[in-house]
Amino acid sequence: MNGRVLLDCIEVCLWDGPLCLRASVVAFNNESTMRILEVIIDIALFLFEKLKELVLFLLELIISLMKKLYEKFDEVSLPEKAIFLNTALAFLAVVLPVASFRIPAFGSDYYVNNPLAVYLIGITIFMFASLYFSWRYIPAARVLLNAYYLFWVIYIPLADGFTRAQPHSISFGFYLNIIVPVIYIVASGLHWMGER
Repeated sequence: MNGRVLLDCIEVCLWDGPLCLRASVVAFNNESTMRILEVIIDIALFLFEKLKELVLFLLELIISLMKKLYEKFDEVSLPEKAIFLNTALAFLAVVLPVASFRIPAFGSDYYVNNPLAVYLIGITIFMFASLYFSWRYIPAARVLLNAYYLFWVIYIPLADGFTRAQPHSISFGFYLNIIVPVIYIVASGLHWMGER
């Protein structure tokens, strides 16, 4: 075997019978094995280093974003802090079911999601973004938008719009869908009165 030859191919019969299954086995000499292992280790170390840089960059980005959010939270008034913190409750109001019912034949409970949840997501984005703008009509827009949502979130269960299943029960998510816009309306009103 020549030391410069990296690969030698050997044909081996794996099963001796009417059909001989042949496989090619690659045999490495010591020098070629070490070189391939060295290249694999170099690639693995390079990828690990780049992954570490990416994770550190993302952590630095998250930390700077959290610092900016905290600085903004620290500089706004108390009613706007309530709007800021109400975002977490709004997220729960979107995720939690608003009603549940039981089908006796299946013996399990089924939950109904809020059909207006997508609008609450938009309202939450608007409320959060409006903290960064101090235009004259922002408080009025906040109140009107949330009052409109509040009207529909109360009207839909009265018109049996959540589910036609009888009997069904209203769950905590429904009440949270009422609490969130009320907090937004009260906080916006207090902010508007504080600016006057």
